[in-house]
Amino acid sequence: MSTYKTGRIFVGRFEYGDDLLDSVNEFCAVNGVRCGFVNLIGAVTSARIGYFDIHEQKYIYLEENDIQKPHEIASCSGNISIKDGKSFAHLHIVFSERDGKCFGGHLMQGTKIFACEFFIQELLGEELIRKPDSKTGLQLW
Repeated sequence: MSTYKTGRIFVGRFEYGDDLLDSVNEFCAVNGVRCGFVNLIGAVTSARIGYFDIHEQKYIYLEENDIQKPHEIASCSGNISIKDGKSFAHLHIVFSERDGKCFGGHLMQGTKIFACEFFIQELLGEELIRKPDSKTGLQLW
């Protein structure tokens, strides 16, 4: 466990048509955010999510949820740490459909923004560096 101080707070929006995950990672890289928390709300024109299969020890795309239609972002939160020397966003997302049904998982590349507002809280202190964990197959702090 580590103790952190509050750094900068960023509030803004990402651009229509851009990839959501790439936008978060690029923003953090450009602004030097190497540790922090992320919260997003908005809507997407298409969604791509996945989950970590603990038996195969790899991320699996949920192809049935590779949906090419609009969805609301009901919730999206996660953290920023360092992976392979770069800022890395680990985000989980919940989408809602027109009838209120929701589905969610790990945000993957391929989710296209309709409108997205963000809140990014930078943390100052020891960097959280992701390294391979032999027991889980994940890259953990």
